[in-house]
Amino acid sequence: MKAPGSASRSNLDGLLSGHLKKLRLRHVLSFIPPGANVLDVGCGDAALLERLPSFKSYVGIDSCAPAIELNRRRFLRRQVTFFHTDLAGFSWQGPSFDVVVMAAVLEHLDGLEPALARLQPMVRDNGLIVATTPAPFSRFILHAGAAFRLFARDSLSEHKHYFRRGDFLHLGDWQLETYRRFEIGLNQLLVLRRREAPGPGQ
Repeated sequence: MKAPGSASRSNLDGLLSGHLKKLRLRHVLSFIPPGANVLDVGCGDAALLERLPSFKSYVGIDSCAPAIELNRRRFLRRQVTFFHTDLAGFSWQGPSFDVVVMAAVLEHLDGLEPALARLQPMVRDNGLIVATTPAPFSRFILHAGAAFRLFARDSLSEHKHYFRRGDFLHLGDWQLETYRRFEIGLNQLLVLRRREAPGPGQ
């Protein structure tokens, strides 16, 4: 069974799906600084890892077991770790992450705020979540395109939410730092920064 939240996901069967994934990753990569500790949620085939020029550590999680097993065989590096789990079941006791990547994942989750609450203790102060998610008006275009095999049909059937910019405001510990549209407005890129925890007496 293909995992919700896996954008790879090795079952990208649309004619344009591979191109769109590369475009998403190109936008995401510009926000990952060299030497970062990176968490890749819904890592799928670890396409992000293949493109990371420099990093301190990389953790990829996905609930698609075959994808994780293949990644473990392909990427035999000490600083790279893969877990077969979804975000709700993931726990982490290692160093705090500098960047969490969620490329084409948010729309598959049960809710935005529970996901952010889950990530909050794993991300350092001023750390980032870099995410892409389809714009609401793209729903009709994506489903029409899927009928002609332009986009991945299985992935579209798992979409639970279509977020608007306003959904990323007023999120407590997270501040919307960057927001932009791409793919002629069909997709959204957002960068959330974790607010610095108040010091003693503040």
